[in-house]
Amino acid sequence: MINHLNLVYFIAAARELNFTRAAEKLYISQQALSNHIASLEKEVGLTLIERKAPMKLTCGGEIFYKYALQMEASYQEMMQELSDVKEEKRGKFAIGISHTRGRLLLPKVLPALMEAYPLVEVQVLEGNTKELSEALITGTVDMTVGPCPQENPETEYIRLLTEDIVLAVSEELFLRYNKEEREKMKEELSESGKITSLREIPFLLNKKGNISREIADVIFEEEGMEPHTLIETENIETLGEMCSRGIGAAFYPTSLLKALMVEEGMSRLKLFRLNYPCTHMVLAIAYRKNRYLTAAMREMIRIMQRVTKELGKK
Repeated sequence: MINHLNLVYFIAAARELNFTRAAEKLYISQQALSNHIASLEKEVGLTLIERKAPMKLTCGGEIFYKYALQMEASYQEMMQELSDVKEEKRGKFAIGISHTRGRLLLPKVLPALMEAYPLVEVQVLEGNTKELSEALITGTVDMTVGPCPQENPETEYIRLLTEDIVLAVSEELFLRYNKEEREKMKEELSESGKITSLREIPFLLNKKGNISREIADVIFEEEGMEPHTLIETENIETLGEMCSRGIGAAFYPTSLLKALMVEEGMSRLKLFRLNYPCTHMVLAIAYRKNRYLTAAMREMIRIMQRVTKELGKK
C-alpha cells in the first residue's frame, strides 16, 4: 500500500517541479522531500521525477500524478465523511474567491459559518477567474465563488445571482469632448448598448485572467476596435475610483459597483447597460462533480446563497 505522506509530498513536488519551492510549501527540508519521493519510487518500482534541470515528470510520473490527485481527493473526502459521522464538527476545506468578492462576501459569510462550526478551518485562496478555475480542477480548493463559465462536465454549479457587466463613464470624461461628440456617444450607448462610437475614448481595464477583462476583449473584437487602454490593473476597486474621477471608462459588474463605490463616486458616474451576450453573467459556487460536501461546506453554501440574495436586492 502506498504511504499517504509520500503521496502528498509527490503531489506537491509534481505541481512545483522544483524541490526547493515544494519543500518550502511543505515546511520540510529539501533532503527530506527527496527522501520521500525516492521511497515512493521504490514502492512503485519506477522513476517518477527526472531530477536534472529542468525538472520534469517521467512518463510513469505523469500517469502516477493523474491517479495520485484522485487518490488524495478520495482520501480527503473519506476523512471528511468520517468527521461528519463522528459529529465533531471538525475538519477543514478551501474556498477560492477573487480579492474583491472576498472582501465583499466573506466578512458576512464566515462569522455565521464559525458560529455553527467553530472548529472547522476555512482556507481562502484569492485569485483571478483563470487562477481559481485551475485551482478547482487540480484540487487546490474545494469550491470557488465566481462567474459561472461554460458548462464543464467535471464541475457542478450552484447559481447565486445574475448580474450585468455595465460600462461606467463619468460626466467629467464626457466633458473632454465637444457637445456634439459627447451627445452622440451618450445617445448611441443608451439606445443601442454598443460602444461603436467610443473608439477614441480611453479605457481602464483589468489585467488578463479577470472576467471583466475577458468580456471587454470579446466586445472589442466584435467591434473591430483596438482600444485606447490607459491603465491595466488587477484591482477592480482601483478601476472604479479612477473611472469616477474621469480618467477613463471601465467595464464593471453591477453588484460590485454598487457595493464598493462610495456615494460620492457613484454620483459622478453614468452607467450604460450593454447589448452584448457576454455582458450578462451568473455568479455561482462551483465544486468538482461527485465531490462529497461536508456539513460545514453545505452550510457555507446556504449562507452564501442568503448573503448574495440580500446583495442582489440592493
